[in-house]
Amino acid sequence: MSKPDFAQQFAQALMLEQTRFIKKQLLSEQNNPYIEKFVHHIYSHSDQILLKQFIQLEALQGVVQKYAFELNLGAEILEFIGVIAQRIHQLAINSNTQMNALFSDESFELWMSKILELDQLRHYIQANLLHTPQIQHVSLQLANQILESNTPWLDHLRKLNTHDYGLGSKILSFIQDQQQNIELKLEQQLAQALLKQLGNIILLPNEELADISRHLWDDIKQRTLKETFSQFQAIDFEEFFILVYETWRQLRQADYLQHVILDVVACFYDYFAEYNLQELLQSVGLDEADLHQEALRFLPYTLQALEQQGLLDGIVKELISPFYLNETTHHFIQQYIENNM
Repeated sequence: MSKPDFAQQFAQALMLEQTRFIKKQLLSEQNNPYIEKFVHHIYSHSDQILLKQFIQLEALQGVVQKYAFELNLGAEILEFIGVIAQRIHQLAINSNTQMNALFSDESFELWMSKILELDQLRHYIQANLLHTPQIQHVSLQLANQILESNTPWLDHLRKLNTHDYGLGSKILSFIQDQQQNIELKLEQQLAQALLKQLGNIILLPNEELADISRHLWDDIKQRTLKETFSQFQAIDFEEFFILVYETWRQLRQADYLQHVILDVVACFYDYFAEYNLQELLQSVGLDEADLHQEALRFLPYTLQALEQQGLLDGIVKELISPFYLNETTHHFIQQYIENNM
């Protein structure tokens, strides 16, 4: 056998042996040393690498650009969201958990106090109630519903119809015309009164608003999830989640929102640029033990699944074969043998 052929076969034998060795390390069932050592080395050296050395701002913003602004969920994921929404509804309507088990009195007090501190916002809302067309339209609709639900006899009069052209028909037609004018004026006045009262409520002193809010919360917090969510259908939940996603898809195309998000990413980068990776991990409450735990939680099962499907050998070989198949490696082996024999 020629020396070049021997060097090539020797390289292939080394590749197969290294593949076998790496597989054995990866598939170790108890206290996987390969994974543990890998995590240990990564963590122990992570205090030597700063964020700005590890990743560039442009690259980070590129990731956000792709996944926040451009990525669209496929039909399968949207269908899954619908399934999950129905599942949440099903769990809620069968739960006797009370609302205050999810949102405590202390949390309510904190949120209420903070909202009541926003005096300027409340004055802004009150000032715009009477001048915003959308709000005026909603108040007119509400006034119309109130009027119709409390005057059923007027509805009967609206629907009366005479087919002759006598005096009675003319009188009825006149009354109906006047009734419509009167109802329209009543609706407008009622709508204005509703908005005015709402504005007055918004500007009530903080103590009174707090007292009203606590009375409402005292009623709501005793209700169970079953009691609350039984008022909704499963399809309502599904449509809500889909609506949130569709709304986000539209909002994320706005130049202003994209600018805000990318600016926040830049602020994050500037703030943590001088932090090393270990400090970043610690800042979110993670240490080496957490990394070990999470790596061992998923990797062993994934590796076993790849091995059962006969894929692990190919993956390892793909990683190491370029070195062993390279002619430079063969030449190195040949030279080494010649110099040491």
